[in-house]
Formats: sequence, structure tokens, C-alpha cells
Amino acid sequence: MMRWSSQPPSASRAAWLYAAPLLLIMTVGFAWPLVGTFVDSLHPNTPQGIDSARWTVANYLRLADPLYGEILLRTLRISVLVTAITGLLAYPVALFVSRLSPRAQSLMILAYISPWLVNTVVKALGWTLLLRNSGVVNSALQGLGLIDAPLRLMLNEIGVVIALVPGHFMFVLLPLWAALSAVDPALSWAAGTLGARPAGVFRRVILPITLPALIAGLTINFIMNMTAFAIPMLLGGLRNMVASMIAYQVNLVALDWPLGGALATALLAITLGLVWAGQRLAAAISTARRAGA
Repeated sequence: MMRWSSQPPSASRAAWLYAAPLLLIMTVGFAWPLVGTFVDSLHPNTPQGIDSARWTVANYLRLADPLYGEILLRTLRISVLVTAITGLLAYPVALFVSRLSPRAQSLMILAYISPWLVNTVVKALGWTLLLRNSGVVNSALQGLGLIDAPLRLMLNEIGVVIALVPGHFMFVLLPLWAALSAVDPALSWAAGTLGARPAGVFRRVILPITLPALIAGLTINFIMNMTAFAIPMLLGGLRNMVASMIAYQVNLVALDWPLGGALATALLAITLGLVWAGQRLAAAISTARRAGA
């Protein structure tokens, strides 16, 4: 029996032609370097460079050192905390913005996006002016008589979290705002006429509809937190190293590219695994909500 395609062959070929430049760029600029990094991680490092004639898993065994485990746990702790705080803050902001006039929405979104237009190093230096012992925050708190001695807001994980939350805020805000703006107000009105209170409307109507957007935003936010470099370097210091900082030390200071490749591969695998697990958990929660409804 002959099967007919829903699209003519010419349309299918045209779609591939349109996608070909992006696929080429992704292959050359992303996939191929990743493959090269993984291959390098399976070779030993020597004073003369990478010994491509020998294969080994010793670079991955070196990652069992407690130092790397401590750095990885710190990276995960900061990333999860920043992602959670950002999600809690972004949802009410997205709700507020989505209910404004179109012009006001544009201005508010521009205001929230504008910090991302500033260079990351410049933002990190700006945060040092705010959070250091003699900075704006401690001076204001001491001036108001709320504290007697300056709070230690830098060279620790607190400073990194404070700076990363607004820095990656828009990655959760934008998809939530787009999803909330597309929700038909008649759905909330209909739920209200059936006796649902505002909290029930949000829990049973708004949240399930916008959950995919929330998951997408949190996923991007988590990945950005896992790979942040400038802010953890300047606000966390060498005593609070994260994965990106140790990768910099291994690759560009020690020039141990095989170990750096193993570190990058392990970090990528862990990040993708956690993202996959989070998406599966969110999908299970969404399915349970629909079944309960």
C-alpha cells in the first residue's frame, strides 16, 4: 500500500536546506570539539604534549580525588540554590508583567534584560563594590544601625549566590512571561465561576499550563549556573572554587588537556543527567496532577 507524505518532496528538501547552515555550525563549533575533548581525555599527558599513541582511563580515575568531589558538590549546591531562588522570584514577577499593558510589558522586560547586556566581568566588579566590607550594602546597614560590624558577603558562597540570581534571572522570566501572556483569561474566569478560589485557579489552571515554560527556564538557568566563571572567581575566590574555575586551572594554567577533557566530559554528563532527571520528575508531577484532576 502506497503511503503519501503530508508534505511534498520539494518542501522537505527546502526544510533541510534551511536547517543545513545551523547543523553545519553546530557540528563544527560544538559537536566536533566535544568529540575531540572526549578523545583527548582518553590519552595520557606528557611533557611533550598529549600522547595520542596510548589509551588510558587514568584521567577519569584522578577525578576520584576528594578535591574534585568537593568542588563538584559546591558547584551543584550553588547551582541548585540559585535555580530555586530564581524560580521562586521569577514567577510572581512574570505574573505581574503579563497583566500590564503591551507597552508597559515591553519596558519591564527591557529593564529585566538590560543587566544581561553588560559584560559579565563588569557586573562582577560592580558586585564587589556593593558587597565588600566597605561597600554600599554594609555601609547602608551600618548607617541604619542594623549591624555593628560588616557582614561577610564576599569570598564565600553567599556572594556568588547573590550575584548569580539577578545575573541569570531573565532565563526563567522570559519563558514564563511568554507562557503566561498566552494563557486565555477566560480559563481563570471559568474556574472562578465554578467556585475555585484564586489559589486554586493558580494551582489547577495556571501552573499546569505554564509548567513546561517553567521547566525550560529552570533548565537553562541551572546550566548557566553550572558553567558560571567570572562571578564565582571574583566573588567566591580561590577558596570557594567551582567546576569552571578548576577547569580553567587545569587547562590553561597546568596545560593538562587530557585531565581537563575528562573533567569537562564528567561535568557535561552530570549536568545532562541532572537535567534529564529534573525533566522526568517534572513530567511525572504534571501527569499526577492531570490524573488527580
